[in-house]
Amino acid sequence: MTKLEELLQTIRDELGADLVGSDIVGLDGFSVAGLSTDPGLNREAVSARFALAMKLALTVSEKLNLGELEDNLVTADNYITLCRSLGDGSYFWILTVKKDTTLGMVRLTMNDYAPRLWEAIPR
Repeated sequence: MTKLEELLQTIRDELGADLVGSDIVGLDGFSVAGLSTDPGLNREAVSARFALAMKLALTVSEKLNLGELEDNLVTADNYITLCRSLGDGSYFWILTVKKDTTLGMVRLTMNDYAPRLWEAIPR
C-alpha cells in the first residue's frame, strides 16, 4: 500500500460509516488513488465529472475575482461531496459523505489531511 493509500485509509477510519468515497484526482480527470464504501459507486465517472466541475469552479472564482477557491460543495439528496484543490492545484481531493454528516467536521478533516495528501502524491 502506498503512502497516499494509507492516508486515504486513515481518513476512512476517522470518518467511519459517514464516508462514501474519496479520490485524489488530476485535472485530467484520472484518479491516482481512492477508495469507496459503496460498491455501486463508479469512481472513474465521479473523478472525470468532478474534474470538469473543479475546472469550472476555478474559472468562475478567477473571472469574478472571488479569491482563491477553497472547495467546491455539491449537496444532493443522499450525499455531500466536497472537492478541494491540493498543493499547486494540479490535483484535487474528492470526498463524498452521507448527507447527515457534520459538514464542519468534514472540512476540518480536509484541512488536516490536504497537505499530507499533497506530499504523498507521486510526481
